[in-house]
Amino acid sequence: MIKQTESLLEILKMKGVLGTLNQRLKEADEQELSYEDFLNVIFEDEKLHRENDRVGRLLKRAALQQRASLEAFETSPSRGVDKKMLNNLLLMRFVQNGQNIILSGPTGVGKSYLACAIGNNVCRNGFTTQYFRMNTLVEKFNLERAKGTYLNFIKRLSSASVLILDDLGIKPLTPHQYQDLYDVIDERGPERSLIITTQLPIENWSEVIDDPVTCEAIMDRVTSNAIKINMSGPSFRQKKKAQVDKV
Repeated sequence: MIKQTESLLEILKMKGVLGTLNQRLKEADEQELSYEDFLNVIFEDEKLHRENDRVGRLLKRAALQQRASLEAFETSPSRGVDKKMLNNLLLMRFVQNGQNIILSGPTGVGKSYLACAIGNNVCRNGFTTQYFRMNTLVEKFNLERAKGTYLNFIKRLSSASVLILDDLGIKPLTPHQYQDLYDVIDERGPERSLIITTQLPIENWSEVIDDPVTCEAIMDRVTSNAIKINMSGPSFRQKKKAQVDKV
C-alpha cells in the first residue's frame, strides 16, 4: 500500500509529502494523531518544500555574487549601517514601495556584500532578483544586441522586482553604454527597485556619464525617493589579508 501511495505522490508531484511520508506515518502512529492532524502535518511539509524550492529557483536566477545574509551583516554607526536600518531592510518595505537603494563608499567596506545580502532576503521573501556587475552588464548588452535579443534582455531586466547593479563608476561609460543603462532604468519605471553600489558620490556621476542630459535623467530616476546609505570604515579585504598574513 505504501508503494502505491508513493507512486501517486510522484504522479501528483507532491515531493514534500513524499520525502517525509515514512517519518510522518511513524509519528502519527506513536502520537495517535487524528486524520485531520495527520493531513495538516503532511500538507505543511508540502507547503514548506514548495516554498524552499521556489526560493532556490529565485536565488539561482538572481546569480548573486556572494552568499550573504542580512542577519550575518555586522552593523555599527561608524560603518554607516545601524541595527535599525538593517531591520528596516529586512521588512522589505523598499520593494513594496518601489524604492531604490544606493550604497556608496570606498572600496572594501562591504557594499557588494550588503547588496547581495539584501538580494538574498528579497529572494527569500518570494520576489524576483537579478544581479550584475556593471562591467559585465555592458558586455552583456553588446552580446544580446549581436544576437538580436537585446529587447528581450531589456524586458527581462525590467521585469525583476529588484535589479542589483554592482560597482557603477569603476570606469567611464561610453555613449552607447549609458544609453543602454538609461533604457533599463526607464523601462523599469518607478514601481520596481534598483540597488546600486558605487564608490562615486552621486554628485560625481557625471565623471562616468559625460552627457549632461542623460546623466541628469539617470540621476533623477535613481535618486528620487531612494534610500541612500553611505558606508565607511576600514577595508574588509585588507583586514582579511592581515589576518591571513598573521597565520
